[in-house]
Amino acid sequence: MTQATYVRTEDVALGDLRPFPGNARRGDPAVILQSLVRTGQFRSLIVRDTGDGLVVLAGNHTLQALRAHGPGPCGLTTTTEDGELPCALCGGQEWAPTARCEIVTCDDDTATRINLVDNKAAQTGGWDEEALAELIAGLDGDLAGTGYTDQDLADLVAAIEEAYDAEDDEEPAPEQPAPAGKTEPMAPATSSAAPASADGIPDGPAPGTVAPPLPDGMRSMLLTYTAADRDEAARLVSAARDVFDSADASFIILRALRTLVAVLDSRHAHDGVVTVAALLRAAGALEA
Repeated sequence: MTQATYVRTEDVALGDLRPFPGNARRGDPAVILQSLVRTGQFRSLIVRDTGDGLVVLAGNHTLQALRAHGPGPCGLTTTTEDGELPCALCGGQEWAPTARCEIVTCDDDTATRINLVDNKAAQTGGWDEEALAELIAGLDGDLAGTGYTDQDLADLVAAIEEAYDAEDDEEPAPEQPAPAGKTEPMAPATSSAAPASADGIPDGPAPGTVAPPLPDGMRSMLLTYTAADRDEAARLVSAARDVFDSADASFIILRALRTLVAVLDSRHAHDGVVTVAALLRAAGALEA
């Protein structure tokens, strides 16, 4: 057998479940228990039927949290704006501890692979911090069962603002001194102005000419396109100007690159989703 085969879904008494032997992950059952008390068991344990017992492949720390709850009533409640909510597991009543389980059959090798990837996948993912802050803030301070606190949100927002400030305050790289030794005099420029096309986007200096001096603190970047690609870029810049009013092409291209990076970073999110609000903020079209 090289693949896991689903057998059934069943509520199993905790006493009939064994943790995965040698499970290397060290989770936080206390945080999981807070979630269980607030929302109940929203995710099944993945359990292998070995023929002589049931072994938890994924969800070992949820099993620990359920055992920590113990038989009901537990007396735990959650304070909300609507009053005190009883524990979502036992409801404040007598409760024989059980866990909802997805029962599978597989061989030892597959069982180990399931345990390893379940632990590893959560670690290798990343965060879209702006989307995370938006989700947390959307709960209006009722963070029970989320694993987050008001201070976590404040720290997250501060880090996002600091990153934006650092980006805005980034100083240009110092100019490199001219190499020592004999140098040839620069040929005089025939024109110092970059020619502008009909779409209002300036082209680079013509061959044999010198670019005009830049304002203090500014640096130039030359982008070279085929004629067709330049026409397309000009059309896209023109469309973006409908949002950014009379912003120049350099402003729009930088915001477009930030938006592209936000989309690429979303591939590492747990659900691969990037919100429209996050993209607009990355583009500078929405206040952070």
